[in-house]
Amino acid sequence: MTGAGSEGRASGTCSAHSAHGARGERGADNGILLQLRGVSKRFGGLRAVDAFDLDVREGSITSLIGPNGAGKTTVFNLITGIYRPDEGRITFAGRELVGKLPHQVAEAGIARTFQTLRLFENLTCFENVLAGQHCRGRAGVAASIFRTAGQRREEERMRSEAERCLRQMGLWGCRDELARNLPYGNRRRLEIARALATRPRLLILDEPAGGLNEEETAGLMDLIEEIRGSGITVFLIEHDMQVVMGVSDLVAVMDNGQKISEGTPEEVQQDPRVVEAYLGTEDDTDEMEEADKMGESNESSMSETEQIGKTGNAGCGGDRDAGRVRTDWHEPA
Repeated sequence: MTGAGSEGRASGTCSAHSAHGARGERGADNGILLQLRGVSKRFGGLRAVDAFDLDVREGSITSLIGPNGAGKTTVFNLITGIYRPDEGRITFAGRELVGKLPHQVAEAGIARTFQTLRLFENLTCFENVLAGQHCRGRAGVAASIFRTAGQRREEERMRSEAERCLRQMGLWGCRDELARNLPYGNRRRLEIARALATRPRLLILDEPAGGLNEEETAGLMDLIEEIRGSGITVFLIEHDMQVVMGVSDLVAVMDNGQKISEGTPEEVQQDPRVVEAYLGTEDDTDEMEEADKMGESNESSMSETEQIGKTGNAGCGGDRDAGRVRTDWHEPA
């Protein structure tokens, strides 16, 4: 996921070209591009997002962080039309988003990537990015069949745009490679390139640094700054605090569906509520230590036969474990 810098700058950035293409007639109010007010979402008895408020200012890099299960990706899904909020308003450049379908949100000027990659695996890199411009195409079926002059001009523009986006990501040399054959870091870049090809005004990134090594992460930080510098507002979820603290203008923190803190990276780092959400309280630590002591005590009080039986079954998981309820499973973080 390296090598994007010189190649992208040599041919211009697709994000700079994109930032002006999807702008609506109405601008953001008071510099606020995206606004959420009192947004809530329930799944059965679970309140995944609870009265959530946030302002994303135009030209900024805003990060949304929080422990796993805090509701961050649900917020993204509400913004992009995958879910509809039960309560609250979401506006983009002064226009209501609630009720719009995902393709309508993309047409409005919001593009996103996903925590789990969603590429067209059997298409080439070039074809993947070309597909991202579907929402900007205007030629109909008849124009495509008869290859009208307008359709040919539109196709040429789309191909040129795809080239710019791939060059910015450092992927032009891989343009004819199938997406499934790319290394993981470049697959991440390809998904960002496809999102930029929609010519967004707001780019939403869901854990873009997930699975990247240190060098790739540093390259990603430079890339995010470059995208913002081209005129596109960036809104991201990220667990890598090096990325969050290194690129963000504003950081909002969620826990249990609610926003518990908001401010500059420095302010958020010092907020006791954020420290508690990530590290727990002293009472939590005391309870964990007490539980550990009780476990050690129970272990030492077991008879030698019980100890042997436990050891004998620990590593085989065959018929001897059938029907037994396992209590030592831990879900990966």
